[in-house]
Amino acid sequence: MNSFLLNRAQGSIKPLDFHVAQTSHLVRLIEPSPRLRFISTVASSGNHEEPPFDHGLNDEVVAHKAGVNVLAIDQLNGSMVSGGADPSLHFWDLESRGSELDFLYRPIASIDRASHESVHTRAITSISFYPFDPTPSTVLSTSRDNTLKLSAIAPGEIVPAHTFHLHATPYSHSLSSHPASTLLTAVGTSDRSVRLLDLRSGLATHTLPGHDAAVLSVAWAPHKPHILASASADNRVFIFDVRRAGTSSAIATLDMDDSVGVVTQGHSSRSNARHNTTIRQGRAHNGAVTGVRWTSNGSHIITAGQDSRLRVWNATTGANTLVHFGPRLRNSMSSHLAERVPLILPNDLIQSGCETLLWPNFNDQDDRGEILLLEMREGTFVKQLKVPGLMSATRRQQVGKSSALSAGRINALAWRGNGGSGEGLELFSAHGDGTIRTWVSRVPEEGLDQEEENELEDRKRKRDVLEEIYQGLTSSSVTFT
Repeated sequence: MNSFLLNRAQGSIKPLDFHVAQTSHLVRLIEPSPRLRFISTVASSGNHEEPPFDHGLNDEVVAHKAGVNVLAIDQLNGSMVSGGADPSLHFWDLESRGSELDFLYRPIASIDRASHESVHTRAITSISFYPFDPTPSTVLSTSRDNTLKLSAIAPGEIVPAHTFHLHATPYSHSLSSHPASTLLTAVGTSDRSVRLLDLRSGLATHTLPGHDAAVLSVAWAPHKPHILASASADNRVFIFDVRRAGTSSAIATLDMDDSVGVVTQGHSSRSNARHNTTIRQGRAHNGAVTGVRWTSNGSHIITAGQDSRLRVWNATTGANTLVHFGPRLRNSMSSHLAERVPLILPNDLIQSGCETLLWPNFNDQDDRGEILLLEMREGTFVKQLKVPGLMSATRRQQVGKSSALSAGRINALAWRGNGGSGEGLELFSAHGDGTIRTWVSRVPEEGLDQEEENELEDRKRKRDVLEEIYQGLTSSSVTFT
């Protein structure tokens, strides 16, 4: 990093290149910040006194009483919305703490069963901001009560504005933020189809058939507003063109055995019957596919499966790039189906070829509370983040199986750039015990980073060895008589 600072001062590298190098460096400096906490109690205007912190985990300092299921962040305005198993929604102002590293966040707007009659009645399964508001004013949320709701953020409260009744359990939803977006919200549901909801008319338009089991995850392509990816418990990932209707809308499938990139195209010369048969043969994982995401530039697709695998696909050809992330990964069967996805950092934050993703490890038998930082292209392990304050794995196994209310159970991840510390990235994790935990980039006080210090120490050690050898060779010889 010192070399980049020197080159930047000399003007030999572009400001953008320096920015990317700096953010890539800061990603690897993320550490837990346990004294940044979230509490569900709304601060009153007349009393700003906050309860004191302690040095351990305080069970009363929780963001949602029955566990935090989902998170979403508005990058431009520094706002976050969270959804719980209560079910409740909280809206947080992340800019309120400034640069403090000892702070208690309180929601500035909330909704729960006691505050409004039209609130969700069961656990929240997905949440997002409406991407075209200049300031966050609309939230989309799905719940196990079989609905998707549009809610308006008002001063001090969140008010439901419209409800889509889906008559099936929704596991995830996605709304394209592309400027040419059709404003169709895709919803993955338990009835084996992808529902498309039109926000302009408030009606459901049509469904995208093809899967044989529940659709757990959906994601719009960032570069093409009519292309949608879906992941299902039937082990398959489909690519849909929503401009088509019926069975012809599925234009490709991802096949883990295809490393060449032969993608079946719907406009090929073969008949529709043969096309549909070929489409249905591919399997992306040897287990339910719990998540699908595109990279920010649309060049790759990343999928997560309950075969404890993350797979990286070439989005242009559909080829499995065969990246292997090693035996550390866990994504086991769960007592209930839910979307579980990796967090992929945008391409403009990370140096080309070193794209980074974060994966919250999960195992029904043992929630260790760990997040893995991995390089997307090579599958290289970068770093392990562990939730502070948890019992050892051995002790938890003695106590019994982990539960949905475990502090080690990480249900969702969200990131924020240019955090309150002013030093780079902030990471937020949603936990089964109701807490939202914070992780921040911490720059070492010394001028050298850890890698450079290790390199200098290694060079010193080698010089000492060489000096010792030299002294041995040049010293006077000893003769025995």
